[in-house]
Amino acid sequence: MRLNLRFDREHCIPVDFPAHSATDRSEWARATAADFVARTGLAPEATGPIAAALDDVARVASDDSRSLVIVGIDGRVIAPLTVFAVDGALSEADQAAFLWSPSAQLPATTEVIETDHFGIGISTTLLERHGDRDFGFERWLFFGEDATVAAILGPVAPYGLAFVEEAAKAVLRQSTLEGFVASSDRVRVDALDRAVVRFGEEWPA
Repeated sequence: MRLNLRFDREHCIPVDFPAHSATDRSEWARATAADFVARTGLAPEATGPIAAALDDVARVASDDSRSLVIVGIDGRVIAPLTVFAVDGALSEADQAAFLWSPSAQLPATTEVIETDHFGIGISTTLLERHGDRDFGFERWLFFGEDATVAAILGPVAPYGLAFVEEAAKAVLRQSTLEGFVASSDRVRVDALDRAVVRFGEEWPA
């Protein structure tokens, strides 16, 4: 299965560099960030943080996913978006494990999203603590007849999620997976939505 991500090049940078060494990866990240900053008219000081984000994402890239770095509000908010394709359906336990995190600091908020190719999916937005820092994440699941598409936006500073979320949603609404047939059964999405809401209602005050 081949993921084809469609994105706005004014806000998104694809991470598709097959780094053979840390030096190669770092050089690619710096050059790519400099090109993006020059093309979009951002301030030169945005180059360093964007290059660091590109380097970090490229370091953990795999053949099972496609990644972008999304840049918002003049380079002051930078977040990775990673999209995965999985053969078959995830178990209910795997769905819950993906959409939830034991590091969550507050109940998740959910949204049902409709896309051109992936069909109807569900997202959860979480505030998570890792070490002594808080980060915002948004996670999506889309169900097909023979495959599942998953995506993660983050980590990003909690206040910054709102400035990159719409660009991420636009990518998911327009992207494709070869051979993917979206499920016409909305029952699973609605059941997950109710389960997350119910969990939030039971969150200790």
